[in-house]
Amino acid sequence: MSADPLLVLQLQRMGDLILTFPLLLALKKRWPGHPIWVAAEPQFFQELMPLAPEVVFFPPSHCPTLARGHYAAAINLSARPEAAACLAGLEAGLKLGPAALPGGLHVHGFWQLYRTALTQNNHHNAFHWSDLYRLDLESAVRPGQIGHVLPRGAGSGRVALVLGASEAAKRPDALFWARLARRLAGAGAMPVFLGGPAESALGQEVARLAQLPHANLCGRLPLRDVAAVLRGLDLCITPDTGPMHLADWLGVPVLNLSMGPVHARETGPTAPGQWVLRAAMSCVGCWQCRRSKLYCKQAFSPASVARAALAVLENPQDARPPARSGPLPGLSLCRTGRDALDLYRLETVEDQEGCPAAPSCRSLLEDFWQAAFLFLYDPSLRPLARQRLAALENAFPQLAQRLAFGLVRLCAQCADGLKQRSRELPADFWRAEPPLLRLFAGHTHMFLQNADFTPQGWQTAVDRLTALCGLCFPDKAQQ
Repeated sequence: MSADPLLVLQLQRMGDLILTFPLLLALKKRWPGHPIWVAAEPQFFQELMPLAPEVVFFPPSHCPTLARGHYAAAINLSARPEAAACLAGLEAGLKLGPAALPGGLHVHGFWQLYRTALTQNNHHNAFHWSDLYRLDLESAVRPGQIGHVLPRGAGSGRVALVLGASEAAKRPDALFWARLARRLAGAGAMPVFLGGPAESALGQEVARLAQLPHANLCGRLPLRDVAAVLRGLDLCITPDTGPMHLADWLGVPVLNLSMGPVHARETGPTAPGQWVLRAAMSCVGCWQCRRSKLYCKQAFSPASVARAALAVLENPQDARPPARSGPLPGLSLCRTGRDALDLYRLETVEDQEGCPAAPSCRSLLEDFWQAAFLFLYDPSLRPLARQRLAALENAFPQLAQRLAFGLVRLCAQCADGLKQRSRELPADFWRAEPPLLRLFAGHTHMFLQNADFTPQGWQTAVDRLTALCGLCFPDKAQQ
């Protein structure tokens, strides 16, 4: 008898599908011999099939049929109703992600619920989505290789500019691209413009402004030929978009221009050794911009991007812009990596003198909350959470104190909810919290909703907050 298949429902865009590839490899390793089925949009999977792990693809129209099957594991990574209905209807040894139950939507899995709670509330999140896709597969967080191809240039002198993105806020305009292309060409790099049919007009405009008519390939190539072009590059300069994730998956060196409402720690290039350029602003990485204008986008200039790109081309292992070319004003150049648990890291590049960038309040809070959630899922990681809290306490003691007392207050509030058998929280519960607590408050709010505000749900919330308070007051926790 053949083994039960594994089912992944990923009905989002091309980039989301490519970010699912490491999960597919992890499933193959976790359940060897089980076929893997993936429901995805045909416009994306048909041309990605030669580049993807070995799986069987189905279009979304097959979801009702898939819902009648039995699976070793089924994972819904989509927000679409047909995917949630499919997960609810099927039988599986393990279910992860949102399912449409008679009483409403229910999210299966600690990390899938964490990911769902990031909607409009991702400030201080440090987990990459490709990691969140796979963390629920094991009861403990264990390091493991997940198949990344390390970036390596082709030695061709060619540099691609991926012009498009899912929205205009996430990409430069035509004049910016043209000026960048002229600077690169003047320095000896050969630019080529990439994009799909939706970028055809943009590609023509950039080529005209840059006076590089033969550089434009937007809308002219099927995806398999785009992949061939990518493999022949020394660098791919790109917003956060599907072709960026394709280049990253193929091992092409990437310089990600992370602008607009995107968070590089969530959806940036995943392979170790890639490059990310983003605004040096506290609001960077938001879910939705609430300011009067896109200040993070205005921080980018063709000159600064060209300096960063040429530094990467000149020395891919140490891309500090040389002192003679000046700094990158208003921007931060980062490099991707993996930590001891094989989780995504984004590290700011050292300055020209080789001094490490001083950790910011935000980066330390991101690191702490990452370790805190890891500890709640896997108690053996308590030392990591204590270590990162100590780093925050040493650098920003007053902030750490506010964090500690805020957790105590939340714990008392949840204990009162348990005592009163409360059936709801105020709609603005998590939004009313200060930013340093909002990530956890939002997760707690969604967790209690997901648990239907049962006494067991309240007790779990109290237990988790008690554990976090024990990190902040270790002497009292031992009494």
